[in-house]
Amino acid sequence: MAKHSIIKRKKKDERNVIKLVRKSNDLVEARYKFDIWETRIFTKMLTMVKMKDEDFCSYRIYLSDLVRDFGLESNKDAYDRLRAGGFKLMRKIIKVIKNTDEGMMELSTPIIIGLENPVDTEPDDAKFINVSFHPDMKPYLLSLKSQFTTYDVRNILKLPSSYSIRIYELLKQYQKIGKRKFQLKELKEIIGVIEEIDINGKKSIKDNYPLYGNFRQRVLLKAQRDLSKNTDIQFVFEPIKKGRRVAEIQFYISSNTSTTIVEEPTVQEIPFPGPSGSNEELVSELHGMVEEWVSKGLVRKWVATHPEKQIRTGIKYTLNQLSIGKKIENIAGYLQTMIKEENVVDPIAIKKEKAKKNKASKRQNLDQKKELEASLKMLYLDLTATETKIIEQIFEKKLIEKSEVIARAKLSRFSQYDESLTEEENLKQPIFAASFHNAMKKLFPEHFTEMNKKFNTKIEHLKSTISKL
Repeated sequence: MAKHSIIKRKKKDERNVIKLVRKSNDLVEARYKFDIWETRIFTKMLTMVKMKDEDFCSYRIYLSDLVRDFGLESNKDAYDRLRAGGFKLMRKIIKVIKNTDEGMMELSTPIIIGLENPVDTEPDDAKFINVSFHPDMKPYLLSLKSQFTTYDVRNILKLPSSYSIRIYELLKQYQKIGKRKFQLKELKEIIGVIEEIDINGKKSIKDNYPLYGNFRQRVLLKAQRDLSKNTDIQFVFEPIKKGRRVAEIQFYISSNTSTTIVEEPTVQEIPFPGPSGSNEELVSELHGMVEEWVSKGLVRKWVATHPEKQIRTGIKYTLNQLSIGKKIENIAGYLQTMIKEENVVDPIAIKKEKAKKNKASKRQNLDQKKELEASLKMLYLDLTATETKIIEQIFEKKLIEKSEVIARAKLSRFSQYDESLTEEENLKQPIFAASFHNAMKKLFPEHFTEMNKKFNTKIEHLKSTISKL
């Protein structure tokens, strides 16, 4: 455990003090899966990091504070579960996708570097744990100047699901924009529905809700109810299909004017109106674009006499002309003239729209490539698992001794056999395991014929498709 100073709680009652969670956007969008108890410890740690901090401290978390903050007084196991959540958090890895000079990189890092807690402490109010963030977390929590998300922690204290908390953060990040779209698979990975698990030393991908109907019911609709009842934002969502399957989720985000709703909100799964939901809102939005030259009253007159699309086209055309240096003596009059025109063709807007579509197309190709690469990875995992099963069957039939195959595999110049390890330990090393599998396939090719037919065509097809994107 770190020897630096410990941040302890103050003696005054801080229940009504606003405590903020501040995270870089990269950390908000990181891939990790916490249960609700781990999430509560993590959240408490986040509120203890101050904007002015230049380094992490060892943070002392009193379990009684967490019981009070999260309303757990009626849970008899809360203290034990919170302490266990802290210990489990030590074993959790966060994966952060970041853009670097060398391209997109994935950082995998532990969250905390150690945990201390007193033994046999009484009473409950004196029970605490000391924890500290791993140094790799510094860029995502300390000295944040831009591209970060902040929210009042009270918004998530009553959320009963870690999935709901993650969705709150992801949507809070885009609250001002009002909408956010995710690839379904990407959303599942970020909030931990799709997770990487270790089974006897082998990495495997698990989707906890592979059927969209279950994901919609257990995660999306639950988060929709949880956020509407307890937080400062609410949302509706729209599934977007490609063919017969749901490929994307479009969220529409709005402020929640009342967080004390008693009744269960009506579940909606259609987009709600955007800024043009009322005339006055539209007037304010449009006036904000041209307030330098015209009055709000004139904009209100435009809205009353012309279609919204026509007004927007006229405004954008005028603004685009100004942006390229066109001299307009009477900008207010020019705006008035352009808004009256019903069929304005704006070459600058057309060019921007074309560039936007090209960018979207490239993004779509990149997303498709990532999805195909993930499918290829899964296919290789299935192939390895099938090979392992066939090899086990060969040994069960006593067609050859394992030691003989290991001896053959060691002869490969790529085997990287480590004499300081046992044979079984070497077999757990990916490179030597591959040499071992290759040796078995050379010795008993007929046993692998059907497997090769099943996998090779699929693998080559995926590789070919990926290379064309």
